[in-house]
Amino acid sequence: MSQPNKPAGKTVADFRAAHDKNVIVPAKIKKALADMEAEHQENWAYEGEFIKRAGISQTDVGMFREQFAEHIVETSGHNAKKVWFASAKVAAKVR
Repeated sequence: MSQPNKPAGKTVADFRAAHDKNVIVPAKIKKALADMEAEHQENWAYEGEFIKRAGISQTDVGMFREQFAEHIVETSGHNAKKVWFASAKVAAKVR
């Protein structure tokens, strides 16, 4: 008689993926960027739109924005805005 397979135990990585913002927020940002790129390589969104798309807060994006700086272009002028590009290459071209 064979023994039934035991379910695998939960790992520290599983815990972090469920509870650690240092894992959760960057993963959400990466997914939002990948989804945008899947729609169109030159896809972009103003930061407010991007935050909604990624399902994160303004505080979260402020904490992790620097990790994704190559995807962000800041407009100039009186109403300067941060614009997130799906592709870092396209963002560099726009800069």
